[in-house]
Amino acid sequence: MVPCRRARGPITVDGKLDEPAWKSAHTIEHFAIPITHRNPKQPTSARLLWDDDTLYLAVVMADADVYAMKKKHDSFTWEDDVVEIFLKPSTLNHPYYEIHVNPLGTTLDLGFGRRGAGTIDRWTPWESGLKAAVHVSGSLNNWQDTDSGWVVEASIPLKAFTATTPKPQLGDRWLFAVCRYNYSVYMENGLELSSSARLTTGNYHQFEDYDLLEFVE
Repeated sequence: MVPCRRARGPITVDGKLDEPAWKSAHTIEHFAIPITHRNPKQPTSARLLWDDDTLYLAVVMADADVYAMKKKHDSFTWEDDVVEIFLKPSTLNHPYYEIHVNPLGTTLDLGFGRRGAGTIDRWTPWESGLKAAVHVSGSLNNWQDTDSGWVVEASIPLKAFTATTPKPQLGDRWLFAVCRYNYSVYMENGLELSSSARLTTGNYHQFEDYDLLEFVE
């Protein structure tokens, strides 16, 4: 169970994570490689907060080779370094959601009516209203030097989910996973996958393995 605490004070989405509210957030540090559950070579941490209208996400990623080429919204951002959050508000209903941000700040949001019920083109019309900001420590897309990493700060309006589920109330629990594609010249095979959930397959859509996010005060 992961607590999603109520934000204490305003959050400005600028990629800096310097608001006092983030200091009170629970930090998720147990990212693991799917199937083997080994620790990733380049670690990730994530934090989540909420208020009556918004879900907030902060992700800090070590990355020696920060890479991204996609600049168009709803493009195939998983072909870049990318952070993804999957949200499944109910185990009783089929819909779930997937939201991406790459190091260029390019976003992808998908609202799935049911897993396996169509290709990506069917689900891209859903728009989350996501706002995201990225800070890169290093030189983007220069594989010949060594970078430090990158940070994503994002806000997602809770009204985006109300077509399939009510806004969360205190004590509500959603299934979730924060996942990452890390392409790098420093990685064996050029790619490392990792997730906050202990995935038993290499499929990030394996929501049976997701953790529970509890909305708390």
